[in-house]
Amino acid sequence: MSTTASAQALPGVPAPAAPAGTTHAERDGAQARYLVQFVPGADVAAQARELRSRGIGVGRTFSAAVRAAVVTATPGQAAALERKAGVAAVEVDAPVGISGTQYSAPWGLDRIDQRALPLSGTYSTPTTGAGVSAYVIDTGVLGSHTDFGTRVAPGWSAVPDGPGAGDCNGHGTHVAGTVAGATYGVAKAATIVPVRVLDCAGSGYTSDVVAGLDWVAAHHPAGAAAVANLSLGGGTSTTVDAALQGVINDGVTAVVAAGNSAVDACGASPARVPAALTIAASDRTDAQAYFSNYGTCVDLYAPGVAITSASHSSTTGSASLSGTSMAAPHAAGAAAVLLSQNPALTPAQVSASLTGGSTPGVITGATAGTPNRLLYAAPGTAAPDAAAPTVTGRTPGTNALSVAGSGNVTATFSEAVQGAGTSTFVLKDAGGAVLPAAVTYNSTTRTAVLDPASPLAADRRYTATLLGGPSAIRDAAGNPLATTGWSFTTGPAPTVTGRTPAINAVGVSRSANVASTFSEPVQGAGTTTFRLTNTATGAAVSAAVARNGTTNQWILNPGATLAANTRYTVTLTGGTTGIRDLAGNPSAGSSWTFTTGSY
Repeated sequence: MSTTASAQALPGVPAPAAPAGTTHAERDGAQARYLVQFVPGADVAAQARELRSRGIGVGRTFSAAVRAAVVTATPGQAAALERKAGVAAVEVDAPVGISGTQYSAPWGLDRIDQRALPLSGTYSTPTTGAGVSAYVIDTGVLGSHTDFGTRVAPGWSAVPDGPGAGDCNGHGTHVAGTVAGATYGVAKAATIVPVRVLDCAGSGYTSDVVAGLDWVAAHHPAGAAAVANLSLGGGTSTTVDAALQGVINDGVTAVVAAGNSAVDACGASPARVPAALTIAASDRTDAQAYFSNYGTCVDLYAPGVAITSASHSSTTGSASLSGTSMAAPHAAGAAAVLLSQNPALTPAQVSASLTGGSTPGVITGATAGTPNRLLYAAPGTAAPDAAAPTVTGRTPGTNALSVAGSGNVTATFSEAVQGAGTSTFVLKDAGGAVLPAAVTYNSTTRTAVLDPASPLAADRRYTATLLGGPSAIRDAAGNPLATTGWSFTTGPAPTVTGRTPAINAVGVSRSANVASTFSEPVQGAGTTTFRLTNTATGAAVSAAVARNGTTNQWILNPGATLAANTRYTVTLTGGTTGIRDLAGNPSAGSSWTFTTGSY
């Protein structure tokens, strides 16, 4: 993935480039740098030792935000690694780049503290972000800039080129100024923690971003209020996505730029991470910025055109830049303001509060499918939603008997939820095997429906399970459903208990009816499912089919006298649309023959 320091555009890289310093021969043939992501819980050190034993070079390893390693390997070795036990993904280590009341406030700050235009010329929020750490994952930060005072922590750098966590590009300082600068910032008292993952040219590698995220996860104090801003992005990377999710799981609210290529943000990492706040850009007329990415992965719009903020040119410098790189830190600052009011908020609760408290419907030119929500920096101070969703209804019911094998399994929740799908709503047979099924969720009825790919077997016990958790079924505030399950038993299939004429009967009267008696009341018996044919020719005999009173017997009455001394076949068709019991359990279907006499 790739971005640019100007923040005017974040172009994608069409093909992975070789690491700096590699030769043409290395690019075209033997080796490249890869990121290997291991499965959760993997022993990274042991995996690294095994890779080295295979002759694969291992560089940096990660175990806090994500379990992964940087390796140097041939394409063949990389392909083999994808099939190795314990490996979740292998990808090229691709290049990346940068993607109180205040009077005479910068227009971006002025816009996010009011619901409608025109601008008032002022900016105010309930708090200033004090007590909240803002990790700026970027090109570093000029810590001596007067707009930051003494609020810049030492930070860390993934780039070993000399400046440490300082900024020799300018992008990170500008972003930090919008997050927490005294003049240009949303959260004017938040602590800035520079995490440098891009070099002086504003470029680096996917592994540098992963390294920065891993450092954040390892050094973020448990329970401490924190936000992370990533004004970078580009092509998709499962390892970057997993690392960012690891940071979010650690309790850090993540805000990312949607990207500046005027394309769907769902095609970019980390913009596509569902648990992150993905920010598109708007201009001072509340129009979608011409360069902004869009789509369903966007959560909010924020000011991103001609944004003035701190510059690395001097300790008092300022600069005006445009891009979703400038929009994202407005939201990161707003998240810090919210956390300073209530430090116990989870990342999901912060996201829910900012999206729920945003200003709806004011963005003009918003691309279809993009949520039309403009950031509002003071969405409210109400107590967070701490109530977990529960299951209020289920079909079949708990321990239900004689359940139709052709039916669906449903669960209704106490409130709207997210995360209901094939991995979180499963149906297992008595042996514990998961049955293939489709799962849909209706937010209006709050009901999830599991539709098995094939009918359930008769007279069998099944167990439905709903998996709750921070990344499983949860409400909009992130409160997880308690994992729950229930069992039911399908009904026995109806069987044929009597036949007239009997199987292989001979000398049957040519004017006789044909009868079939079932083990229980059935539905679906008719002229297409209870049939009589000439065995030799296959010709169907025209007949009427009706139930014998209130009994479980069905009668087939031929429309004409049967031929003499002729063999006939009776066919009963079962299945979900054939003969089945009243609960829908299908009969297996059967057939038999008899032979008429002379009369």
